[in-house]
Amino acid sequence: MTGRDIIKRYDTMNSNVIGNWETLWQECADWAFPSNDNINQIRVGGQEKPPQRMIDTCIEANYNFAAGLFSHLFPPNTVWARYRHPNPMMMQNENVANYFEQVSRNIHQVLLGSNFAQEEFQSLLCLGAFGTNCLTLEEDDKHIIRFRNFIVNNIRIEENHLGFVDTVAREYKLTPRQALQKFGAEALESANLSHVLNDVESNADKKYTFVNMVTPRVNYNVKGKKSIDKKFASYHVSRESGQIVKESGFDYNPYKVSRFTVGNDEVYGRSPMSMVLGTARRTNVIYRSMIISAEQHANNQWLVPDDDSVSGISGRAGAIIKWRATNPNGKPERLAPGGDAGIAYQQYELHEQQIKRMFFNHLFRPLDQYRNMTATEVQERMTTDLMTLAPFVSRYVEEHVTPVMEHVYYMLAKKNLLPELPQELQDDPNYEIDYVGRLSLATKSFETMGAINTLRVFGELAQMNPAMMQSLQNVQPDKLFREIWYANSSSMNALKDPEEVLREREIQEQKVEQMREMQMMPAMADATQKLSGKVDPTSIIAQMEE
Repeated sequence: MTGRDIIKRYDTMNSNVIGNWETLWQECADWAFPSNDNINQIRVGGQEKPPQRMIDTCIEANYNFAAGLFSHLFPPNTVWARYRHPNPMMMQNENVANYFEQVSRNIHQVLLGSNFAQEEFQSLLCLGAFGTNCLTLEEDDKHIIRFRNFIVNNIRIEENHLGFVDTVAREYKLTPRQALQKFGAEALESANLSHVLNDVESNADKKYTFVNMVTPRVNYNVKGKKSIDKKFASYHVSRESGQIVKESGFDYNPYKVSRFTVGNDEVYGRSPMSMVLGTARRTNVIYRSMIISAEQHANNQWLVPDDDSVSGISGRAGAIIKWRATNPNGKPERLAPGGDAGIAYQQYELHEQQIKRMFFNHLFRPLDQYRNMTATEVQERMTTDLMTLAPFVSRYVEEHVTPVMEHVYYMLAKKNLLPELPQELQDDPNYEIDYVGRLSLATKSFETMGAINTLRVFGELAQMNPAMMQSLQNVQPDKLFREIWYANSSSMNALKDPEEVLREREIQEQKVEQMREMQMMPAMADATQKLSGKVDPTSIIAQMEE
């Protein structure tokens, strides 16, 4: 693939965005994300942005959406992602459990020391406003990992045949000094960009345009050590010379793209903001009417004759208004306001609540709606309500969070920052990621609620028909307990070995049997005495009595 081919492919991807998508993103940014509204409105840095709206409801709703999702998916100072083996029985091994526990804590500390929180929050803001977000991972000598969020307008994406985004391209600009730092003098000269070096020496105030594309390689070497042998190819092409300035590769795609929801035959996502654009426009009109009505009530209009007999009309306090006293009909008077600000305010509140519910704000502020309930009722209601986010959370975890955590694991393993692999995992070093944030736990709780609800139903039916209790004999209590324990992200290492449990139960049954025999001994002795009249002092019964 030549540099010209890459630029041509990028231009084709870009032509699919220019027009409808950019217009939609611009309006969504105007309403919900004004700090990133330079999409098809080019402004100079520092220039004041004139307000295009009268309400800030969408901005507040988007920030609550991003903050709520972040706190529920990535709770601060908590190990919200636990690495574990897919086989629950393997996790009962102490060495395996300790290994994955240490891995989880090491990765958590690395994320805390990086800029993950800031960039992930920005990425969630983009998701709420545009419906598509993109977070990149790069190696950092100081913080190990560095994250960076890209606005959807700065990236172009393509899907593979399975519907996953596997190709990401973007166009960016560099000053001569930045180009030299990024590519080096030798690479610039090889790409016919020697004049960039001259611009560095002369400190020229200009920028050069480059295109970066990351796409899967058709033929790659699994055992290759060089970057050009990796699974994903990365090309940096000069727009000016049309030649590849730098070619490298990655084992994992550094661009993590996610979509809120995807329409038919669309690649880019649809956001909550794009779905409430009509409501936002109506709310803006209602707010304008409410302000006008309130202003008319506070400073209603004047009625004056058209013969210039009145002068000095003013709504200011203490103003002097002159009129021609010889004309009694020329006295000015106030018009009674006809608008009802209360009705306008009711409509405004109704539309405002509709916008916030579309951004799921009500799910992140439970105390506003769960009043006069017990703690158990509140927890049950919150779990049920959070399930409305389950489809989105599942998609976001699959497209965004899991690829990020797998890439972080790979980076730390490459830098030898993970504990030594135990012998038990040498033959099967697989792992999976278990998320323990509130949203993730609410989603997983429904995996076990089916069994619990079934047991509850049959328990209630057994009160009417005791024969129904026999149906519970189909359930193996130990297996059900371990399934629920595992589904709730509890440590399998804390459980006893099943064989040890059986041995303890056998010992316990023996003790119970001995106690039963001891309790029956006095009754047996009494019965024997009554039959024989006397107990042999050398018998066991006599010894038990003593």
